[in-house]
Amino acid sequence: MTSTTEETPFVVSLNDNVLERPQSSLWRIFHGTHYMIGALNFCIGSCMFFPSVYNNYSFALTIGGWLFTIGSFLFLLVDLQEWWYHRVGCCFDGKYRTSLETHASSLFRNPRNTFHGRYERAEVGINFFMSVCGSALYLAGSILFIPVFRNELVSGEWLFIVGSAFIHVSQTWKVYRSACTNIHDRHDRRFRLSNLLKDIPAFGVDGFAGIGGVFYFIGTILFLPAFNKTNMDAVRVAVLFVCGGTSFTLSALFLQYRYHFTHHD
Repeated sequence: MTSTTEETPFVVSLNDNVLERPQSSLWRIFHGTHYMIGALNFCIGSCMFFPSVYNNYSFALTIGGWLFTIGSFLFLLVDLQEWWYHRVGCCFDGKYRTSLETHASSLFRNPRNTFHGRYERAEVGINFFMSVCGSALYLAGSILFIPVFRNELVSGEWLFIVGSAFIHVSQTWKVYRSACTNIHDRHDRRFRLSNLLKDIPAFGVDGFAGIGGVFYFIGTILFLPAFNKTNMDAVRVAVLFVCGGTSFTLSALFLQYRYHFTHHD
């Protein structure tokens, strides 16, 4: 948060589209750096679940649990930051509401005082809040992965499974919305794969994050005691975890490229 935000009231220009207001360099650095570190923590933490690692190093699972916990905490910070930016039209947006209705109302098909109108305005905020829920579930589950909570490991696994489902659905929803967004005609909301190609870095960010959620969803199900009985079972789980962490890291790399190597107003 910049100092000018705290020292003086922020006034939204009536000529600005509040749904596409610019993000500061500090905002992008904070968001991108935490996402990258979180993804790397997941990737490295996943390696701790190979039997050849934890059988030779007694502290490996402890390190893995802590890396997942730190990574999940950073993901939660990232998602909260992004949700707060995209909350306009959803909630806590009083200072933007007049500008939204004055300058972005043409983007909505229904008036604000109808159910469909409220949903249209809240859709993006709900989508990003789903990511917040997924990261929060990851954090709760990751804490229970730490061996000191070994008696609660199964509960942690189920929290991680549900969190992965939230992440995948949220990211798939983002990809779908992108495919329905024509940057040249915002009133054209038809689903087109060509729309995704107009912002490939954004597609990479959301697509790889969604794929990462799938790998952790399947991997954590197979981590449950009913399916994880032999060393080969454990290797299968660790491979899926590493694939998930790698997908998150690729997503973070696409985000870095988008923030630092593409044009921003």
